[in-house]
Amino acid sequence: MKKIVLTIIMATVLFSCNIKTKTETVEDIKLDTVVKIHQGSFAFCGASAAVPTGKKIIVQGVEYDEGCAICPVLDGPSISNLAMEGVSGTYGKFNVTKNFQTPDGTNNTVWSLFWYYDSTTTVPQFNPETKEWELLPPVNRAFVVNLDSPSTSESNMFAMPGIIFDTTSTGIVLAKVYGPLNEAAVPLRKAIPVTSGMTSITAAKEGFPYPVGTPVPVSELSKELQKKEKQ
Repeated sequence: MKKIVLTIIMATVLFSCNIKTKTETVEDIKLDTVVKIHQGSFAFCGASAAVPTGKKIIVQGVEYDEGCAICPVLDGPSISNLAMEGVSGTYGKFNVTKNFQTPDGTNNTVWSLFWYYDSTTTVPQFNPETKEWELLPPVNRAFVVNLDSPSTSESNMFAMPGIIFDTTSTGIVLAKVYGPLNEAAVPLRKAIPVTSGMTSITAAKEGFPYPVGTPVPVSELSKELQKKEKQ
């Protein structure tokens, strides 16, 4: 139980790292009101890839190219971002605060949310060797972003809208989730572009296009935000 509690705290801190002053404590970050625990169905995209839709998506007022990731739908606790809102060229308007449980208030849609899984657990993932969705242990890896290639670019699917569209023969429920390409999941209140040279974290297999992830730690993002605010 202690390990589970610590994992929740670490995950909450990770996704609460919008720019903080040096005088703020870890407790301040944990109590950030933008983070809220969600209970119920959610899409887990941490090990998924994305493909461009050819459309645009506006995230927190900033426009990006849109990507679509196919993600398994899980049930249980997850971490949500109350600051997320925007307009998807495919899905339409979305707002986590107005529709906290699901994007449209029905069981036909799910939010893509975050929960930490390590190699001692298994989650549904697409196996490129068998071309099937299987229960596999996630392998978290770091990679250096290079926007010249889809496999070293990335996508952000945290707190993005998903539409349930299929159930495999083994009972794995799948959703199509729409989110921005090359935009970072943190900080939570600002949409920040990912740039080449950043180090990102993902559980998607090497070679997958636009792996779902985000640069961590967020010190690099802090610099990007500071530059943006000075402009």
